[in-house]
Amino acid sequence: MPTNKHILIFILFFGSLKAFNLGDFAGFWEGVESLSSPTVSYDGRETYLSLRHNASLDDNLIYNSNSDFIYNGYLDWAAHYFTYNKTDNQVSFGRRFTTPLGILGTQEITYDIIDYDGNRIYLEFISEDGLTTHSLNVSLSTLEAFTIQNPEDFRLEPNFPNPFNPSTSIPLSLAADNVIRVSVYDAKGSLVKNIHTGFLHSGHYVFSWDGTNVNNSDVSAGIYFCKLFIGENTKSVRKMILLK
Repeated sequence: MPTNKHILIFILFFGSLKAFNLGDFAGFWEGVESLSSPTVSYDGRETYLSLRHNASLDDNLIYNSNSDFIYNGYLDWAAHYFTYNKTDNQVSFGRRFTTPLGILGTQEITYDIIDYDGNRIYLEFISEDGLTTHSLNVSLSTLEAFTIQNPEDFRLEPNFPNPFNPSTSIPLSLAADNVIRVSVYDAKGSLVKNIHTGFLHSGHYVFSWDGTNVNNSDVSAGIYFCKLFIGENTKSVRKMILLK
């Protein structure tokens, strides 16, 4: 039997969820996703979700993600949109298939908002037959750098633009002459490409990365890290997001 205290907590919790607006969801989110289905299952897989304002419509946000459950990167001609239902405390990920002949059809997946505090959100989808459950537990990313040591001497400045497609500029500040290496790594820690290796005089430099690997092949959308090395020591790291 619910007590008055439980009812009050329920009202405060769900009332706070309804206080958010669609625009509050805009930003770059990262965390984990889990899926349980008759064909594929996984738990705690790293994922990201980029939500940005739609210049054409005010009732949805444009999104992309590395989660193939909600986003299909091969359908770059399809509109991927995100909507928020305040009344039901739900969000939806949709694809609208549009051609010069008109809209061919839409697909939507609706998630219940289990928890949301403005910086972290937990979403859950359960299919009508109950056989498939997909959840997203993600937090807003600040895209800030973190520095290992000597930030005043050697550092990577924020790359711009970020997120980017197809290329980004990477500023570098050196307070002293040195042999340095600037390299890009993927989210698994594997080397993608060396941007620069060799001696540089003190000063400011700007390198660029065009989203290709050592074979000059385009890499997939996702999270990448630009690292500055002095010798074998990592001095500075920047997180970069490549969109497709």
